Amino acid sequence: MKALLGYGLVAVALAGCGGGGSVTDCAALVNSCNAIPIANAGGAQSVLVASTVTLDGSGSSDANGNPLSYSWSFVSKPMGSTAILANSAATKAMFVPDQAGIYVVNLTVNDTKANSTPNTVTITASNTNLSITQASFSGGSSIPLRFAATSVGGSNTSPQLSIGDIPQGTHRFAIVMDDEMAPCQPGLGACRHWGVFNLPVSKTYITEGENLLLQAGALYGNNYTGAASYIGPSASGHTYSLTVYALSAAAPFITGRPEYNRAKFDLDFKEFILGKATITGVYP
Repeated sequence: MKALLGYGLVAVALAGCGGGGSVTDCAALVNSCNAIPIANAGGAQSVLVASTVTLDGSGSSDANGNPLSYSWSFVSKPMGSTAILANSAATKAMFVPDQAGIYVVNLTVNDTKANSTPNTVTITASNTNLSITQASFSGGSSIPLRFAATSVGGSNTSPQLSIGDIPQGTHRFAIVMDDEMAPCQPGLGACRHWGVFNLPVSKTYITEGENLLLQAGALYGNNYTGAASYIGPSASGHTYSLTVYALSAAAPFITGRPEYNRAKFDLDFKEFILGKATITGVYP
């Protein structure tokens, strides 16, 4: 009888915890079958030295819906780095990389009953930014007519560019040119004029009107008319901005007919941008 009673108590205990097959912590019923929380330190980032890095743990979760506390810490830093984490007990922590190299940061979350398995994120910091030299226009200078759209008497010729100061680890380039003046909108509402993607890192010099589709893997994005090509300035007095991006090897290979202005590209590829440089010109 005692044996049967003991077996019954064990069965009740297991039933209260959802049975014996659960991976939850039901030891002695102390944690009431608490599920271990899951830490999510966010995606890898590529940044410049001396820029502010924001680490985002908001993707962390707890199956029981318990509130989470956060603990960020460095796993490793480049030799000589004295970088420190700010807000290390918050959902979002920050630090400023002071040396080029790889920073590995750990996040552990706790649901008041148990710690998560640590989750790490890698931040790659580069000393150099990109530069554009030998450009057909720059610094807000007047854009020559040959680069303008044919609708205003131009030749619709894409500009010359020479890319320098390439960050270590750059694998590909992207070029995006847009117009943020009305009727176009700032930021995500900018009108697309030129998008070139998947350019190999060896392609550092671009001539006027060059067919970049001859570069292995390169493609053009749709401009504001829906055509996958360059379309030159056409609005008098508008400022046109052209940005070249240096992308890491981890950057997704772009396919199809993408529709990126500079703000959208910055948003979608922020984790993979090692450096960027922008030139501006005004169509008279």
